[in-house]
Amino acid sequence: MKLNRWIAACFGVAPSLVGCADPQPEIEQTASEERVQASSDRLDFIAATPPPLVNAAHDDLAWKLDDYTGYPAPGALTPGMIAAVVKGKHIVALGAAGFAKLPEQTPMTEDMIFNIGSNTKSMTATLLSILIEESPALDWDTTLAEALPWATEPGKEYIKPAARKSVTLRQLVAHRSGIACSYEVGDTTVDNQLYSHPDYSAGWKSKTHQQVLKEYVRGPSIPVGGNATGLLADCSDTIGVYRYENANFTIAQAVIDQWAGMAFIDYAREKLIDAHGFGATYQTSQAFFLAQSGSINGTAAQRAYWNPYFFNPTHPYLAAGKFVWGHNEAGTPHSVLDPDVDPWAVAPGSGGFAFNILDWARYAIAHMRDTSPAFTSVHALDFSSYNYGWSSGPRWTSGGIQYTGLCHSGSITGMRSKICVYPELDIAYLSFANGGPDAGTANENVVTWMASQPAYARTTGGCKDDPDLVTGVQRFWDDEMFGCAGSVTYPDRADLCKTGYHVCSAAEFVEKNGYGSTNAEAPKHHYWTDDNLKYTGVGSGSCSAAPTGMSCGATTPMRVCSPDGVDPEGNKCNWVNCGHGDSTKNRYFGGCAGNTTAGALCCKN
Repeated sequence: MKLNRWIAACFGVAPSLVGCADPQPEIEQTASEERVQASSDRLDFIAATPPPLVNAAHDDLAWKLDDYTGYPAPGALTPGMIAAVVKGKHIVALGAAGFAKLPEQTPMTEDMIFNIGSNTKSMTATLLSILIEESPALDWDTTLAEALPWATEPGKEYIKPAARKSVTLRQLVAHRSGIACSYEVGDTTVDNQLYSHPDYSAGWKSKTHQQVLKEYVRGPSIPVGGNATGLLADCSDTIGVYRYENANFTIAQAVIDQWAGMAFIDYAREKLIDAHGFGATYQTSQAFFLAQSGSINGTAAQRAYWNPYFFNPTHPYLAAGKFVWGHNEAGTPHSVLDPDVDPWAVAPGSGGFAFNILDWARYAIAHMRDTSPAFTSVHALDFSSYNYGWSSGPRWTSGGIQYTGLCHSGSITGMRSKICVYPELDIAYLSFANGGPDAGTANENVVTWMASQPAYARTTGGCKDDPDLVTGVQRFWDDEMFGCAGSVTYPDRADLCKTGYHVCSAAEFVEKNGYGSTNAEAPKHHYWTDDNLKYTGVGSGSCSAAPTGMSCGATTPMRVCSPDGVDPEGNKCNWVNCGHGDSTKNRYFGGCAGNTTAGALCCKN
């Protein structure tokens, strides 16, 4: 069996923060109105539910992607690309160019599904974080011996050497487990073939997905006193030292299988993907594999169980041909593998997931906007350079505000992808290329270019670039109102706005955060408005903030509040989900007496 090729070959290059470089403000280029309209006209696949993911006034990036796409045209680096810039909860720049498949020269479009390769790793780490929040028996300092109790059965020690039993989950998803089964050839990670088990392969179709992965991680069953040969015992290196290794995330997938009560791919869909609204295009393997019709060889029960892992031709996107093909450096399409020979869909936790750019952007948004511990804990910088499935590290604005950079690259069957997310600045960049002579450079150049543009740069928006005042930025729908996270008193609220911006009135907030009759989004932090708002009502959800009513005190008026009573800066709102004016319909007002500090909403003059 060649399962090892799926798990460890070409899932990702050694990650770097290249492409997460500081902006270069001297470069400026924006899309024309004609380009914007052309892009908007193509987006018939966007759901019409407000507020839309893609801002109707978004820029079209296709003209920039044209610089790199169109291989085999002379000078082109890749057949096709897709890219996007995300601000807050919305895509503000989007484009596709070139070809989805050669030699047919199928046009690349923005709705096509592609594999993200090793960018799956941060999803696996996020899923493990969700599991830890749900499981009292687990935390990030849980050891491999504790997380995989079957691996230390009496007389059957699957974890070798003995010191590896003490490796923590935190170390595992930071590539510091001491497992080193891969090596680098140029930009490609190659499996060293240490763990093919011929005596294991014959019966895999009679087992469950979890059983197959478990046996692969531990190796075939061993007699008492025998030697373990699976991932947990192979390829020893120094524990605690960074070494990029796909096997770490295959083991992390096995931990989720052990504790989640369901298969990893089902847990991923339920707890992360559907929960954050990006399940429409979710695939667990290369889309061009899954688009094929067929069946594995085996009994009726085996076919019924395993075929959905290898064939999905009726999926709406796959049936419509809305998927990308991987190509080698010469532009030759990757061949479709036979699952009877190479069951590739068993271990996607290292690098198997696929989405289109819209759903991948929703994942970036989840990391910018979900303030639950499951997400914020995986933004921690516990080690230098790599943490929780991200190549991560501190960054600083020109004024000195520190923020976190979360980046990663992915590579699989010739396809290359790049994502950079900056939660405190509420902005992300995504790029994909489908092979050819230098798809990796194409992605790096596009991400670097996007970050260098004034319209997309990692700035503080309308907030003052002052580390003593501002801790983060929330970018609202119209890109003219900004939530400036901080902790100041009401009289000092204007200190958080940069020149050219003023503290928004309550009416401005309601207007600018409105989309039809709904709120465009919830505030991520607590923010002062410029009004000394009073209150009416009886408590959270049954209240309103207005210029008239009961006073909260001259320096502690009602303000805009996140749905949580305490925001990330420790500011408090004793009431939340209040309306505005004479209505109790939730407009996210709240707070009152005794709630002395907040950030501020800043609107463009």
